Amino acid sequence: MAIERTLFIVKPDATTRNLVGKIIAHVEGEGFKLVEARYTRLTREQCNEFYAEHVGKGFFPELVDFMTSAPVMLCCLEREGAVAKLREVIGATDPAAAAEGTIRKLFAESKGRNSVHASDSVPSAEREVKLFFGVAALSH
Repeated sequence: MAIERTLFIVKPDATTRNLVGKIIAHVEGEGFKLVEARYTRLTREQCNEFYAEHVGKGFFPELVDFMTSAPVMLCCLEREGAVAKLREVIGATDPAAAAEGTIRKLFAESKGRNSVHASDSVPSAEREVKLFFGVAALSH
C-alpha cells in the first residue's frame, strides 16, 4: 500500500472544547504522522473554496457560519493508505451511527457538530492539502 497524505481538520466544536490534543493523540495512535499543522481561523473565502461543491445548497450558509465561528486545527497527515484509514478512524458523519472508538463516537456533539473533517478520496486529499498547505506538502 502506498504512503499517502490527507487533510484532517479539528473543527470549531472540538477546538472550543479543548479537544485538539486528545483528537491528535487518537490519530497518532492509529499510526498517522503529523506532517504539517496550523491552528487558524478560516475565512468565509477559504470556506467557499474548500466547500465549493456545496455552494448554493440550503445548509451551506450554516456550514460556513459554523466553520468560521472559532479556530480550527488544520493538519496534513501521512501513512500507508491514509485517506481510507482516516475515514475509518473518524467514523460516520452522524455520531449516533459511528462505530465505537471512532473520533466522532467519542467526541462529536451531533451530525452538524461532528468535531472533525477528513478528505473523502485521494483526489480530494490532494486538492485539500494543496489548498491549505501548498503543493510542497504533497511531496513525500
